[in-house]
Amino acid sequence: MASTGGGAPGTYTPTPTKKTQRSSFFSDSDVDWLRPDGRGFHQCRPAFFRTGAVNSAAGSAYAEFGNTKVIVSVFGPRESKKAMVYSDVGRLNCNVSCTTFATPVRGLGSDNKEFSSMLHKALEGAIMLETFPKTTVDVFALVLESGGSELHLHTNL
Repeated sequence: MASTGGGAPGTYTPTPTKKTQRSSFFSDSDVDWLRPDGRGFHQCRPAFFRTGAVNSAAGSAYAEFGNTKVIVSVFGPRESKKAMVYSDVGRLNCNVSCTTFATPVRGLGSDNKEFSSMLHKALEGAIMLETFPKTTVDVFALVLESGGSELHLHTNL
């Protein structure tokens, strides 16, 4: 290779490239508005996390993200109740439930079966159930207050 810069013969030195200024994805008028909860365009919701929220669980966490409050607890691996049928792969049970006072309109919770299914799909790839034959891992998520964004909270905890 020939030398293109001020380096020694036989070595390659790249020439400095001119940096181009990329246009902003958002215009100035887009970032001036406030969200309904008073946050600015680039502000995140305030977050708080604490582990060990449930003493009897193998692992648990309490999380607040804005006005959303969730407790997630994991029990297991423990012997499966369906011990009569031998399985080389463990079982994962996920249950998402909402308190009756979680939403502003009393009794109107989200579709718990759908959230439970989404949580199960998110966790089944992360938990190596093949290393726990004939056992069950139970994951329980309880939404104490729903201010939006509860799905990603119990998935990430």
